[in-house]
Amino acid sequence: MASFCKVTITCKSLLNWIYILSFFVVITADSGIQSHHEFKQTKLKRLLMDDNYAVMSRLDNLTKEFEALKKENALLRHSPIAFVAELTKTITGVNQQIHFDHVKLNLGNSYYLSHGNFIVPVNGLYLFTITACSHTNHYVVLELTVNTVVVGKVLAGDTAYNECSSRTFLQQLSSGDDVFVQHKTTGDYLLSYAGHGLPSFSGVLLKAF
Repeated sequence: MASFCKVTITCKSLLNWIYILSFFVVITADSGIQSHHEFKQTKLKRLLMDDNYAVMSRLDNLTKEFEALKKENALLRHSPIAFVAELTKTITGVNQQIHFDHVKLNLGNSYYLSHGNFIVPVNGLYLFTITACSHTNHYVVLELTVNTVVVGKVLAGDTAYNECSSRTFLQQLSSGDDVFVQHKTTGDYLLSYAGHGLPSFSGVLLKAF
């Protein structure tokens, strides 16, 4: 009887231990499943964040490209800018702006006949040409001026013959700049060949920025 009791107690103890171990196994398994699930969720969140970042980055790049194309398209559609003006009368003396009084071309209407100046309509690279003429044994120096700065000069004359000279100037200019030709103190005789369209002042927009 005593032996039977001992066996019974031992069996009960064994069953208890089996139950306890089973409980821990279940808990451990549940914990493992939960941890795996959390890992998958975390990984999914990271993938979504990476995808969102990639999409936003691409969208930002596309927006910049679109704005650049809009600007380029606007520049390509910009009206042509060009002018040619001639001087029809001989001028002597010094310290004067030259008013080229016969306009042959004025695309964009940026050359102002009343003052003989060109007001830059749009930022860009411009090409200007000045032709000056002077009488026998006289000479003249004309100055291309932007606002208040002399950016180039052309000399004509000081020979035994009537003479004309031309120079071309490249200038990067900003909208609103005032471009004109003046004769300050060097030389004293600007000869006109009205029948030949000389002297002259011309300009053209090569590329808008």
